[in-house]
Amino acid sequence: GFINFLYYSPVSSVLAGLGGAKESVRLTTDLLMVNPNKGFKWHQDNQNGPVDFDDALRWWVTMDDTPRDYGAPVYLRGSHNNNCVNEDAVFVDLDDGDLPKYAHDKLEFRPKAGDMIVWHARTIHKVDGPQSQDWGTRKRRVLGGTVAIDSALYKDKGKVEFADMGRHNLKDGDALDDPHFPQIWPKPIPEEKYARLIQGSVGRSLPGFARMLAAMFSIKTLEQFASWGNVVKIQQPQKKEHNQAAATEVGQLPKTASSS
Repeated sequence: GFINFLYYSPVSSVLAGLGGAKESVRLTTDLLMVNPNKGFKWHQDNQNGPVDFDDALRWWVTMDDTPRDYGAPVYLRGSHNNNCVNEDAVFVDLDDGDLPKYAHDKLEFRPKAGDMIVWHARTIHKVDGPQSQDWGTRKRRVLGGTVAIDSALYKDKGKVEFADMGRHNLKDGDALDDPHFPQIWPKPIPEEKYARLIQGSVGRSLPGFARMLAAMFSIKTLEQFASWGNVVKIQQPQKKEHNQAAATEVGQLPKTASSS
């Protein structure tokens, strides 16, 4: 299954290398996406699990080639350094704050099956679907998510985190040592594997659902949902760069982002 792919493929080593990990890499969210028909306009990823932005690294592994005319992820180089998008925002307006200075330095990637993209969770990016919003017979399946680098702590963000509805008893400030957030580097922990694969003790639960429901109407959650109204598409020619060096630059190391 997918967890074995994350345990035993080169994905964990790539994330450790780009994240500058010295102790561990733990999975905090995972998502299987298929053909986002309408695309996903300019946004930052804020569903990263119960960890700080600076501990989080986002990743994408595609199972199919990107179509020629649409479906390519586009990133604003260096936009993880912006000082105007708060951590509760999702969609953004590229005319706000200091975003205009990043808006014309776009990196577009057209990954083929098996390619991987890594980026800082605060990086502003988008994916445009076809104008018809119909992918036809084309498929573009992507496995993606978030990892926490090194000694990340569990953070109660006071808002809805869809990836945090498990049976764990972690509290704000606890070490993120739990099979719900499995270690995938430098190697899997046997006790966590046993809990996930044999005991079946990892999964969503009524207490976890109650935890999410309690945060549903918090100010932070309402701010998060309100940002969905800020969908903006800048009508500018896109600057295309397809090299691996660019991919590394987009995925700035989370511990050193402030210095880039």
